[in-house]
Amino acid sequence: MGSTQARGKDEAFTVPTASVRFLLHPACNHLVLVTVVLTLLSIRFWYRCCRGYHPARGQSHVTAWLGSMTQAQKLVAGLAGLVILGWLTGFSPLRHGSSPAMDGTVQPMDLADTAVEHDYPPLFMQEQVALTSLHGILSFLETVEATEGSLGRLQNQLKTFFALFDISSLAEFVFVTSDEDAEAVKQIVQDVANQYQQVTIPSDLFRFLTHSDCSEELAPSSKAYTGLSSSTKHQLLRLACAQHIKTAYYANLETEIFFTRQSNALSFFKESNCHSYSAVCNSDKTLSYQAANDIYPILERGAEQQALLLGSAALLRLEVAIDWRPAIGVMPQVFSTDVAKQLGSYIQKKFQVKSWQAFLLDQAHPDKLTISSRRALLDVFGAEPVWDAYNVYWLFATRACVFENFHVPGSVLQATAVWSAENFHAWSPCTDTFHQPPKLGVVSLVHPSTNAAPSEIWDRIQPCLTTAS
Repeated sequence: MGSTQARGKDEAFTVPTASVRFLLHPACNHLVLVTVVLTLLSIRFWYRCCRGYHPARGQSHVTAWLGSMTQAQKLVAGLAGLVILGWLTGFSPLRHGSSPAMDGTVQPMDLADTAVEHDYPPLFMQEQVALTSLHGILSFLETVEATEGSLGRLQNQLKTFFALFDISSLAEFVFVTSDEDAEAVKQIVQDVANQYQQVTIPSDLFRFLTHSDCSEELAPSSKAYTGLSSSTKHQLLRLACAQHIKTAYYANLETEIFFTRQSNALSFFKESNCHSYSAVCNSDKTLSYQAANDIYPILERGAEQQALLLGSAALLRLEVAIDWRPAIGVMPQVFSTDVAKQLGSYIQKKFQVKSWQAFLLDQAHPDKLTISSRRALLDVFGAEPVWDAYNVYWLFATRACVFENFHVPGSVLQATAVWSAENFHAWSPCTDTFHQPPKLGVVSLVHPSTNAAPSEIWDRIQPCLTTAS
């Protein structure tokens, strides 16, 4: 059960390599200006030192010049030489984000982004969050449909949640449904909770939202987007529902995900020393918390995932290269609540639209596709989706130069996740999934494409819970 399936390898469609590299927010490139200034100053320094100097007979220009310099002048000359050497060999801030495949040239900015918003003040205004309690660090957010398969998988998930997860460490578990599905989902949650009377469940642990709570565009009274697929609606809700999240971070879950080991909210984070640039710290500013997301090189993604990345970049009029740069993966992913909220403001200001949510939903209509790179995606997806929440989030956070403040590479989803019927038949969950080292992830999944019934999945994983707990 390798990670190849988890990354969706599919050679049937070849994504064209982007012609331009990703352009970061100007705040990232302040060092470029510093390098240019130092280079010009060093050239001027050498010129002034050498101009008009005449060595003694039998003495070389270089020897005589060095002998006449003070220690301070030698130090400055040495530093200037290093700057020029770095510039000539390519070790420069201008080459930030380059890859072996792209090192030959530095491509210009695409004209589609020349009308980009003025990036000052910065795209993202970061204020350090000081957690008064670790109970305020993480919530779960899950979009659910009341289909037989989805509700059955939700039952499996909740059983592993109660058996293995420290629910006292979680602020909230938020479920998002359509108005007509709300009661069915509430009933499933209540029925499973009643089976775990030995577990103390806080009265405010579960919260239920409807699509219209998060997005007016998805309200039953709105007819503009009634034809959209559930997949596209769920992608929007993963971003739009951030306005209702009360914690610094939230993890996007789906019903096919289940818990595989004893864990708590901090299992999704890396702790390190708190600094002035840290995004989230504890109350006494000694520790910082970064979400340990599944992050891996873009080139290791399958063709469909690469296509979604290109479509998301085209949507935001940004540029991205298919290279070895690490980027955020797919479900499940932990989002910064603040980043998700400010993403909406970024879209509204950049594209001068009243509703950023309507802007994203509009891109699912083929008559709205005006960029050639986006049209090419129709060969893979038909009319939708041409973007997803994970890539849109990563592109914005990277452009705003804050992604590394909130996230570090880690393992949330196990590499043993089951993505095909063939893998499901060969799957031994107790050894392949539940007894793996903690560093390999705290959750796993059996994808619906396996066509495995929820009851069949539960029969396979139930014997593993006793030893895992």
